[in-house]
Amino acid sequence: MINSKETLAKLLATENVSIHHKKVRTASFNLKDRVLNLPIWENMEDFTYDHLVGHEVGHALYTPLEGWHDSVSERGSTFKSYLNVIEDARIEKLIMRKYPGLRRNFVKSYKKMLAEGFFGGDIDTLNQFSFIDRLNVKFKCGRSAKIQFSSSELKWLTEIENIETFEEAMDVAERLYNKAKEEKENEENDRNSDEELINDENEEDMESGFDDDLEPDD
Repeated sequence: MINSKETLAKLLATENVSIHHKKVRTASFNLKDRVLNLPIWENMEDFTYDHLVGHEVGHALYTPLEGWHDSVSERGSTFKSYLNVIEDARIEKLIMRKYPGLRRNFVKSYKKMLAEGFFGGDIDTLNQFSFIDRLNVKFKCGRSAKIQFSSSELKWLTEIENIETFEEAMDVAERLYNKAKEEKENEENDRNSDEELINDENEEDMESGFDDDLEPDD
């Protein structure tokens, strides 16, 4: 089966990409070396294998090496995560447009992965995630995931759905990243202000003879 799937990957990618099977959490594609890494999962269904191959071939066909490398090198790992979510949504749309027969496998595979907690938990847990992580689940798993968004967040979904080029994906990722960064800075400023207020109150309490005892990431 593996040999036939490797042939499928090369046919879909329209180039002689190298296929490596490894004990890794998920699939990946090395844009520079043109290597498609596939996980060795116990009892992997054919539709999941085809989905993983299809997704990574999407990167092989549509994600530009220079644009990707330059953007993530300049902006760092957190920005890379934002761009990866937006770019995944774009290339999956494009690969299913090019090969419509993949759509069924994508849907079945993501439904199975969602049910098994691959994305980090059940629906209630996922709905507590950050906006970018909820976007990731929504664009991969569709409506069946029942991911919730506020009215102000919904406009981003429409914009991402209409992305066609890598440059457009970059633009949306930058704006989302900057927005999240600004919100985080505002939260930290508010928290620091609250801590200063508490410290001021504690100093007053101490002067009055009262004793007061006073990570996270992308």
